[in-house]
Amino acid sequence: MDEATLKEVIVLHRGFLDGVPGCKRADLRNASLKGLQAPNAKLHNALLSGADLTGAAFVRGDFSGSDMFGAVMRRANLAGCNFFRADLRGTKFTGARLGGADFREADMRPGEIRNAGMQRTQSVDMSDAVLDKSNFSRANMTESNLEGASLRNSNLSEAELVAVNLSGADLEGANLELARLKNAVMAGTNLKGASLRGADLEGAVLRNVDVSVCDMKGARLDNCRVFLGIRDLKEDLKVKVQRHMKWLATDGKEGEQADFSGADLSGIDFQYADLSVAKFTGANLEKCNLGKSFLTMADFTGANLTGASFWGADMRGVILMNADLASVNMADADLSFVNILSTRGDRRVVRFPSTLTGANLDKAICTNANFSGARLDGVSFETAATDGAIFVTPEADEPESPEEASSDA
Repeated sequence: MDEATLKEVIVLHRGFLDGVPGCKRADLRNASLKGLQAPNAKLHNALLSGADLTGAAFVRGDFSGSDMFGAVMRRANLAGCNFFRADLRGTKFTGARLGGADFREADMRPGEIRNAGMQRTQSVDMSDAVLDKSNFSRANMTESNLEGASLRNSNLSEAELVAVNLSGADLEGANLELARLKNAVMAGTNLKGASLRGADLEGAVLRNVDVSVCDMKGARLDNCRVFLGIRDLKEDLKVKVQRHMKWLATDGKEGEQADFSGADLSGIDFQYADLSVAKFTGANLEKCNLGKSFLTMADFTGANLTGASFWGADMRGVILMNADLASVNMADADLSFVNILSTRGDRRVVRFPSTLTGANLDKAICTNANFSGARLDGVSFETAATDGAIFVTPEADEPESPEEASSDA
């Protein structure tokens, strides 16, 4: 379809809405509108299911109440558009510009898409879309993909965000009050200045998320994996952890890898914290709470970890060489190997095992812990509780050195 034909369809649709005889409702189902420009288009209650608006420009268009089931709007400029109560199930907004758009009460659940006789479930995809100052109040966005999207100062109050992917999304200043974020994935999400008052975060995973800069008063956090302890850290330690979070979330482009070597961190609550690849050589972490934390390839060489809790922690590829692990709780912890890319230029995937060589596990609780492939030279489990623990002989593969491996993590 060309722009002239599209404008004619829009004129007839407007007449239809006004009750003008001879006019008809816009039927653009499965139409190709790629790259077309129709600013301020009035397409309220139009039929656009399956339409392809890739790269199109419908700035300030009115799509309220329209059927846009399964429509494709990749890289489209839809800034300021009105999608109030529109049917947007299974739509694709990847990389679209949607700043200031109105999505109130829109239906953005996964859609059952039929293609070549096959039926599949397709979630709404708004990854990398620009959605700043948009209004999603009471919208149903269940299972939507908002990875890397910008939602600064947007209104998502009372929105259904069940199982939504907000990894790497920018929600600075956003309103998520009373939003339902059950089982949401929010890895590296920016919540600076955001309000999650009364939000339901049951079962959500907030990995590498700094919640000290947002308001979570009254939020439901049952089974939520979130590092709340950051709020109680001393300022210098908090800054170091914040910079490490940023370093992990941006693959090393921003922030800085944390080095706690020789530091006194005794008794600190690091539950659910992501301290992967951090350095703790010679540090004192006596009676620290590291339960359910992410410690992949962290280096605890020679550290004092007596009485610390690693219950359910992700400790794949961790280095605990000559560490004092007396009376630690590692029940249900995963100390198996981690797969990394070789730095030798051949892009080979190698296994990096956990290393406990020379560690002291006197009276440690290791029930149901996974030591598959771990290096346990000189380690005695004689006084440790090991019921249900998994021990598998390491593979012959040579791992990268700790320094090389850290650069890949």
